[in-house]
Amino acid sequence: MLTGKTVLVTGANRGIGLALVKELLQHNASVLATARHPDKAVELAELASAHGAQLALFALDISDPHSIDLVTEEVGARVKCLDILINNAAIFPEEGNERFEELNLDHFNEAFNTNVVGTARVSRAFLPLLRKGTDPKLANISSSAASISGKKDNGYYCYATSKAALNMMTRALAAELRPEKIIVVPICPGWVKTDMGGPNAQITAQESAAKLVKSISALTMDQSGQFLSRFGTTNGTW
Repeated sequence: MLTGKTVLVTGANRGIGLALVKELLQHNASVLATARHPDKAVELAELASAHGAQLALFALDISDPHSIDLVTEEVGARVKCLDILINNAAIFPEEGNERFEELNLDHFNEAFNTNVVGTARVSRAFLPLLRKGTDPKLANISSSAASISGKKDNGYYCYATSKAALNMMTRALAAELRPEKIIVVPICPGWVKTDMGGPNAQITAQESAAKLVKSISALTMDQSGQFLSRFGTTNGTW
């Protein structure tokens, strides 16, 4: 299904990003994995050692435009195209349970700079390579917290707002790139047992990644711009 496909994953040092890399490797994709400090990502480095040329590691801080410029040059020197770009890198700057009047408003800037602007920068940087790909797809990892209609509490002010903005940016980009037949979606991984999701979450990172890879690889143009669950559905079952 993914044999011969070239896939780039950001935020691949742990959690969902690392699980995505593992799943993609199992499907014989050629994987380009980025992390802020890949030299410190022990498990990712072990995967690279075991899989040889099938997995390449790159240093990338998506909040730093210079870092994005450097990795774009490095990736461009290595591959001729990208078939799939998965923007997974994100931050969760707040505690999550703060009341509005107690919230550090600087966390909004931090969340937006990485989760929205950083993702936009990466997407724009790699669009030329995506345009050269076969049946190209761009997937932005979102969150159920981004669902405006589903919002019933006051948690995750900054993170949730940034992910809702990411969904809007993704939908706009999908509309722009539709004539070029580039599929663009925001996709929710579910409530996952990671540092961000916590130990009480419903599924493991690898369970989430298996569904995400299956859904992303099977995306059609009819789905472009839709806010999808990891199952590839739009029914709100995250």
